[in-house]
Amino acid sequence: MQNKINRFERKWIFKSENHLALINTLLRSEFFFTNQYPQRKVNSIYFDDDNFSSIKENLNGVSNKRKIRIRWYGVEKELIKPQLEIKGKKGSETRKRNYSINELNNLKFSDLKNIEKIKNLVNVKIKLKKIIYPVLSTHYDRQYFISNNNKIRATVDYNIQSVYLKNISQINIVKNFSKVCILELKYPTKLDRYVREKLKNITLRLSKNSKFVNSAFQTPRFFS
Repeated sequence: MQNKINRFERKWIFKSENHLALINTLLRSEFFFTNQYPQRKVNSIYFDDDNFSSIKENLNGVSNKRKIRIRWYGVEKELIKPQLEIKGKKGSETRKRNYSINELNNLKFSDLKNIEKIKNLVNVKIKLKKIIYPVLSTHYDRQYFISNNNKIRATVDYNIQSVYLKNISQINIVKNFSKVCILELKYPTKLDRYVREKLKNITLRLSKNSKFVNSAFQTPRFFS
């Protein structure tokens, strides 16, 4: 297990398929962002109980909430070096724990037998009072950026897709959110005032572009 330090994670969801305009705005901002890593495909499987407690917490704006997911990168139909992540969130402040789950490496997704195997392994690993189930998967392209002081990270997600896993009849139905892109900033909590000040120009520039309309209900609930 690997623990990560507390940080803020702030998201903006834009109803636009023009992610390049968003990236251009980032590169011209006062953060002086540059590319940090190569673009890659991000895949996640999200878990919840029978009462959809995590989704309800998200919808109801609960400040203390937890999100459990498996994440891997690259080919979406095969789990390559997957990580089990438990994210705790208090407001915008986030703490994350990662667990290696080598037992699922190279497992095919989304075969029904393998989804059951994924469910059983996750419940054994984290030992909650309630059984949790794979309820949703998300798949999207992500580009990574870092500020010139190396303290603020930004990601832009686009070509977003999701699959509802709880209902077997829908398991082969892929929902596309191609007209949505998501900006996320991650930074230490102590830099919050500095980041908020620098953000003003970014949000002002985006607000002048009619294509970038905030659309918080355009993506799968677990995404936020």
